[in-house]
This record gives sequence, C-alpha cells and structure tokens, in this order.
Amino acid sequence: MEIKLNLASKPYLNRQSVRLWLLLLSTLMVLLLLLNGSYGYRNYRQLQLLDIRFQELNDQIAGIHGTSADYTPEKLVAVKAEIEHANEIIDADQFRWTELLSRFEDLLPADVSIHSIQPDFKARTVKLSGVARDVSALTEFVDNLLTSEDLNRAFLQSHGEVKDGQNSSNQTLTGFSIEIREAF
Repeated sequence: MEIKLNLASKPYLNRQSVRLWLLLLSTLMVLLLLLNGSYGYRNYRQLQLLDIRFQELNDQIAGIHGTSADYTPEKLVAVKAEIEHANEIIDADQFRWTELLSRFEDLLPADVSIHSIQPDFKARTVKLSGVARDVSALTEFVDNLLTSEDLNRAFLQSHGEVKDGQNSSNQTLTGFSIEIREAF
C-alpha cells in the first residue's frame, strides 16, 4: 500500500497562527512606540524647563553686568592681592615639613647643626642658617646638598666664625647661611 499526500490540496500556511503572531508583534511595536513617545515628551518638557532656567540666569547676569558701575582698577588690584595672599596660605598649608626635614636629616653631617629654616613659598626657596664645627664639615654639607637630586640648587650666602657660648672652652665654630632654590 502506497500512501500519497497531496500538499497542494490543503493550505500549507497556518493562517490563524500567523495572524496571532502578527497581532502580538504589532501590539509590542505599538507599546514600544508609546514608551518612546512618553520618553521623548518627558525630554521635551525637561528641555523647556532648562531653557526657562537658562533665560532666568541670563537675565540675572544681565542685571549684574548692569550694576558694575562701582568697579575701579584699585578694587581689582586689592582683590588680586587678596587672592595672592590666599594662594600663599594654601601653598603653606600644603607644604610638608616632615619631608623637608627628613631630606635635610639624610644630608646633614654629624658636625653641622641647623638653627633656622625659613621657606619662601612664593619664590620656592628655603633659607638655612646654622653652625658647623669647622669649614670642612660645612663644605661636606654643601657638597651633600649639591649632589642631591632635589636640593642641588644650593648657594652659600655667608659664612664666618662664631663663638660657642654653651661650652666653657669658647670653641670657635663656623656659622653659615645657605639658600636653596627650587626646594619644593
């Protein structure tokens, strides 16, 4: 027995399931279209609110520019001086003494003592004054500064003999003053 099927006698396409899928797909597309439309409308409203706010700010700026009749160059100079002073305070606050002192400690020979350290934040310099037991100890300290990577712009400003008043022997020491440029 031979079974024959004639596919041409019956519709090959199930139209009912195709219509159902098309209906679901079109419903999904309409839903996505509505969501995008809602999103676009919200963005449009937000853009309108931002335009209104920008217009208010422009009006305020125009009002401020109109009242600047009390501007004088002297006031500008005074404001710049205040800003410069504030920047110096900020620079001084950011300065780390421990880093500078540890750098000096690494470079300082045993026969040299530093009595004062005066940083100048504006010029980025440090002035040192102190005493050394003798000229060779002072020379060693200056050489250590000159061979260091970060303190190599050291200049000996002055040196001379000073009496040591702490000991009863009145030993003569070498006093010095050094300026280090670009120290920080």
